[in-house]
Amino acid sequence: MHNHATHPGCWHVGLTPQPSGWVISTHISKAREPTMSEQEESLESFEIRSAAWYHKKLKYAEILFDVDADTHIATITLNRPEKMNAMNHLLRAELFHALKHADLNPDINVIIIKGAGRCFTAGYDLSGMGSEEPDLGNQYVDTSSVTHWARYVVQQWFTIWDLGKVVIGQLHGYALAGGSELASMCDLLVSTPDCQIGYPPMRSMGVDMLWFPWNLPMRKALELAVTGDNITGEEAYRLGMVNYCIDSEDIDEFTRVFAERIALMNWQLATQYKRATKKAYEIQGIRTALDQQAHYTYHRVAESDYGREMSERFGTIGLKDYFKLRDDPYRENKERMDKILSKQDR
Repeated sequence: MHNHATHPGCWHVGLTPQPSGWVISTHISKAREPTMSEQEESLESFEIRSAAWYHKKLKYAEILFDVDADTHIATITLNRPEKMNAMNHLLRAELFHALKHADLNPDINVIIIKGAGRCFTAGYDLSGMGSEEPDLGNQYVDTSSVTHWARYVVQQWFTIWDLGKVVIGQLHGYALAGGSELASMCDLLVSTPDCQIGYPPMRSMGVDMLWFPWNLPMRKALELAVTGDNITGEEAYRLGMVNYCIDSEDIDEFTRVFAERIALMNWQLATQYKRATKKAYEIQGIRTALDQQAHYTYHRVAESDYGREMSERFGTIGLKDYFKLRDDPYRENKERMDKILSKQDR
């Protein structure tokens, strides 16, 4: 066990992909209290390499991982309800470990991802940006570069795309910003009618992953891109992004029954059908488009005068004030639009 009395620094775990798979690396940063997963698992994990590490069942600090052996369903719950399941580095590292662990388990046919508390996830944990906490899983040298960060998260989300097992996202409350990225990469989606899905940060900064064109009709995709507006789960269902729209009191049961239906198929057969379906979209260019968009759009916005101005403001005012500055003009305009729309008889 690490001794803070004699070692003022803290060991941190990093996951770095190599041609043979992910490997564990470490570095020392300023002292902080280690999480439970670091205390109990990370030190013994230093010598584990590549896919072997994903066969190991870990004790997670920021997610819950449950396997129903009878139905062959794994459930991953984002478990930071007090933070609206905002995704810090540790949560995302644990999420991807759990996904890979489930994918390698022949007794698991389907994976469900959902959120604890009042939402799926409100997005990335902005309070941790620029902190001493490492980004577990970073495959780039410098995540402070906006271009590197955007390309990194896009390639990381494609982990779900590349899994053999079917992944169902269960949405409620909010699936915003990075949370909408996670939702968009799930193979299937079930949502409550009032869930807010979107990418409001587009109003003030570049977007990491412009998923709209691949999940929505072109004109609706463009509307969201140039307004930063959200859509509800009900609207997402009408537009074909969401498979089922289910009331909140029934969504847990429905998602599980839906997963059980998919799990009836042999997982190896389902894997082939999933990969064939995904390949059709890769031939259309989804992987290349998202990767290039992350590199080009994010960089151009960040380097623009407006991008620099908003970045400076973000660093000098609190989050609530920043969101007010960003969103209030859009909110007032939306109220005017809704007033007119309410008069329309169609």
